[in-house]
Amino acid sequence: MRDTLAVEEPLEIVVDGAPYAVTMRMPGDDTHLVMGFLLTEGVIASREDILSMNYCQGSLGERRIFVELRRGVGEARRQRQEFLSKSSCGLCGKVSFGDVHTDIPRVASVRTISRSGLLGLKRAIEARQEVFQCTGATHFAAIFDARHELLAFAEDIGRHNALDKAIGAVLAADAGNLAYLGIVSSRLSFEMVQKAGALGLEVLAGLSVATNLAVEMAESLGITLIGHMRATRMNVYTRAERIISDEELPSMSVLEELLGPSVQSHS
Repeated sequence: MRDTLAVEEPLEIVVDGAPYAVTMRMPGDDTHLVMGFLLTEGVIASREDILSMNYCQGSLGERRIFVELRRGVGEARRQRQEFLSKSSCGLCGKVSFGDVHTDIPRVASVRTISRSGLLGLKRAIEARQEVFQCTGATHFAAIFDARHELLAFAEDIGRHNALDKAIGAVLAADAGNLAYLGIVSSRLSFEMVQKAGALGLEVLAGLSVATNLAVEMAESLGITLIGHMRATRMNVYTRAERIISDEELPSMSVLEELLGPSVQSHS
């Protein structure tokens, strides 16, 4: 029996001429990966902080992305961190535990989504996993707006990489202000919640379960955290007021009376 194998290769990220990180990733969407990584590491605040990104392959096959930032951007952060970032670990190489905290604002909005709508998005996005269907070796991350429209989808051998790629794609499309919901295939760890918070997501849902620190982080940021998503059920760990049952949804006649006949249901 022959297996189809997922590709794993190192990528070096060089920021303003200085090596910043080496990440083990599945090749593809590398510029999105780097953009999302730098945002969730607190190096940049938006895509406007990046002046240029150039991809380079060395004579020995090594791959690097050279990033030029606006003057003064992320300087203090970069001086404190230069590390090997493994595909399975989002905290590897941090200088101190304080380094895992970034200045992430608390989510204030309480926009809602129905349980059936959320589970429907899960089913739809699982069907997009082309690499996983061939290899069984990848994680996915998907980001939606509040109307349940897909903003970005990514697969990677590393769960952190998959989320960084999706976040970077959202930034590249200048759609960060639209990002509302993230769905990931992995467990919900502290770092995954931190990354979701860096983009400003209001809801983060995962197919696996959450850790205690993830729940504490989500609570402190005002993020609705959902785990153990299955065909008909889920665990809601924090801010459950954003998740409503189908019985709580207004009827189409009520919606039309409030908003006009052109309203469309997205649940």
